[in-house]
Amino acid sequence: MSKDQHAPTLVWVVLVTIIFFLVLALVSGIVLRNEHHQHVQFTEELAKGQMEIIASIAEAELQKGNYESLSKIINQWAAKYSEVDEIKLVSRNGFIIAGYGPVQSSVRRYILEQDIPYSYRGLAKLTLAISLEGAYKHTLKQGLRVSVAVFSLTGLFALLIYLFLTRRHKANLLSLMVEELKDTESRNIQLAAYPRENPNPIIAFDLNGKLTFKNPALRKLLVRRNITDPISILPDSHKMFIDRLANGEREIYGEKEIDEIHMLAHYQMIDVADEVYVYIQDITAQRKAEKELRKERNQAHITLASIGDSVITVNMDGLISYLNNKAMKLFNTDAGHAIGRHFSDMVRLVDDGEEWDIDSLLAECRTSKPNQIVNEQVSLLTEEKEALQVQVTAARIFSQDIETDGVVIVLRDITREYRLQEELHRQANHDSLTDLMNRSAFETHLESALDSARHRGREHILCFMDLDQFKVVNDTCGHVAGDELLRQLGRLMRKHFRGSDVLARVGGDEFSAILIDCPLVQAIERIDSLREDVQQHHFYWDNQTFRISLSIGISPINMYSENIAKLMSAADAACYSAKDSGRNRIIVYEKDSVTTKRRLGEMQWVSRINSAMDEGRLVLYAQPIVKFDSDEQLVVAVEVLIRMRAVDGELIPPGAFLPAAERYDLIERVDHWVIEEVMRLLADCSSNCPDCFINLSGGTLSHNRITPLVRKLLQKYGIRPEKITFEVTETAAIQNLSSALRVIRELRELGCRFALDDFGSGLSSFGYLKNLPIDFLKIDGMFIKDMNTDSLDRGMVEAIKTVADTMRLTTIAEFVENDAIIEELCRVGIDLGQGYGIANPKPFDDFISETDDSNVIWLSAKT
Repeated sequence: MSKDQHAPTLVWVVLVTIIFFLVLALVSGIVLRNEHHQHVQFTEELAKGQMEIIASIAEAELQKGNYESLSKIINQWAAKYSEVDEIKLVSRNGFIIAGYGPVQSSVRRYILEQDIPYSYRGLAKLTLAISLEGAYKHTLKQGLRVSVAVFSLTGLFALLIYLFLTRRHKANLLSLMVEELKDTESRNIQLAAYPRENPNPIIAFDLNGKLTFKNPALRKLLVRRNITDPISILPDSHKMFIDRLANGEREIYGEKEIDEIHMLAHYQMIDVADEVYVYIQDITAQRKAEKELRKERNQAHITLASIGDSVITVNMDGLISYLNNKAMKLFNTDAGHAIGRHFSDMVRLVDDGEEWDIDSLLAECRTSKPNQIVNEQVSLLTEEKEALQVQVTAARIFSQDIETDGVVIVLRDITREYRLQEELHRQANHDSLTDLMNRSAFETHLESALDSARHRGREHILCFMDLDQFKVVNDTCGHVAGDELLRQLGRLMRKHFRGSDVLARVGGDEFSAILIDCPLVQAIERIDSLREDVQQHHFYWDNQTFRISLSIGISPINMYSENIAKLMSAADAACYSAKDSGRNRIIVYEKDSVTTKRRLGEMQWVSRINSAMDEGRLVLYAQPIVKFDSDEQLVVAVEVLIRMRAVDGELIPPGAFLPAAERYDLIERVDHWVIEEVMRLLADCSSNCPDCFINLSGGTLSHNRITPLVRKLLQKYGIRPEKITFEVTETAAIQNLSSALRVIRELRELGCRFALDDFGSGLSSFGYLKNLPIDFLKIDGMFIKDMNTDSLDRGMVEAIKTVADTMRLTTIAEFVENDAIIEELCRVGIDLGQGYGIANPKPFDDFISETDDSNVIWLSAKT
């Protein structure tokens, strides 16, 4: 019996023996106790009988007064009976007649007492002490005998139990051995049949290397491969493998490649037969898959290493397990230093001024579904304390073992795009020339100021300022000088307004301001101080000195103000009143003033525009649009421009009267006149008439009268529709998007084409571009005129060109003013351009008469 089997048997024997011993001891104790009790009881009864005898004798002797004889009798009695330890007779008067026996304190005694009348004087007390030591000694002897018997019986019982359990265990083992022998025999039968029936090739050798067995699958393999020697399909180390197995190894694996076929040989020692079985498996597909996997892994590593974004892989605890070259360069580290560290220890990200915690990203990834991507935009702080804007993209890596799951994090540096977006946002709300707010942003602030005045009782002041004699500077020195003057005046105006005030450039030479929480009297003082500073300002250009003044209109903003349109009309009317009153002065709008009412109803420009149209004083100019990629800069189209000729013959530019025409709903009439006049002039031309770009205003786009008019005029004058390209400004198209889309689609169905003018000046340029069905994209001149010196402007032009190419649009650059800009535009790949650097606008009739066919290829000729 093994130790493992012997230990439980002994435990059971000990437990059962202890129980048997306790039961036997309990029974023996009860028997001894009863026997002892009976022995003591017998002794007590014997003592009581003796006491009665002694008492009767003592009573008779005491009556006679024979004290001495009584004493002798008692002594004789005590000597005769060894159990009597002591007998005393004590009288009431205190004398004792007693016999003396062996009184010992350690001896167990039983005391009997009895009162005896001995005379007329009183009673005597007789005391008898009987020894019980004999009873206890008897009990002790019996107990020793019983103990020996109990231990003997317990030992015998333990032996019997042990023999019983061991024999039973051996019987069970024998039964199990029989069952195992049966199972072994069955398995041996199955194993004997396994090599022969196995579909995989199997070959067997004895320990000397002699072939002893080949199964049918191996024979088929040898026939299929035309192999005669089966050893040739085994690894080159075959003999060494046999020796190693003979020396005690259990199994060995080897591989052999035959004609790109990979064979895996599994050597296994069979102890029963002292043979080595070799199991052969075709693993060609597995090796091919492993090769492809290695190839894909290498390609993935090469891709990640060369990708322009920083790629970092972390486990679900945030510990870095991989980072590509871009990430190592960004964090100025290497893989050995970074792998195993926590992501937050390597990368410092900030979101809204607070440290960005990757744990929240990991938690979001834990709950994400497969292929779900988490995006965040945060700031990354470099070691040089530079804040980079990064797009954090994270996706969970799912695996079979959840413990090996992780997250791949991609950090894309979008600093340039972010700053470009900020610049676009700034440009959408600011005038690019003066860096003041533009009209759109100003109207938003005016709406807010009106709301606070009407609902919270606050009082503000709206101020409309128009430059006097600005046209003189433009006409004398050109637009460059005019732009510089506007920049200087913008800086000068800022000094007169508080940080809470709003200052904006709302037109070519028009400025507006909102003085927040400012009483009228104080506002007039401050505005008058500004007027005086502008009047004293000297503008120097090309050895010439110019002095400019301001005509200013003021309108209070209070709880009685109705809307911003009426507020601006009131301030505009007051400003024109200041101009008509002699300029360089301030006029405050007064609601009940007869003069102001008349000014609001009869604005000067309304009558002047109507008079000019009625009297035929509107004239058309043409500015050529040329193709850059030709040596001669071929003219491909012209933009039609409008001018107004005053009564005195002065030529008035469009910026002076078109804003008023738009403001007072005259612009649609002007647009209709321009369209008809262009078609009339084209009809008078030879067969090779120019392609014309005609501007349409937002007011015209918002009505449904333009399409029937164009259809009628095309038929009337017989003009090919592709010769006409309508221009709409980005702002007008976006503000009237639904109507603009309708008009554009209708006119394109007629065969006309469309160009989006001033592209890039609005915040939503790229977002709305894909919704507008246009053919040409005219890039706003504010990006063109400085692109050869300003990298941001150059970047904007490149971005617009990329979008235009994607949408298959032809790009046209405006404000092309010198050869350096033309060279830069050619480098970027802009298609067409116009501006003073190419040709100045000239009367349309002059352009037609001076243009021949030698340097002209119209755009419509390509269709």
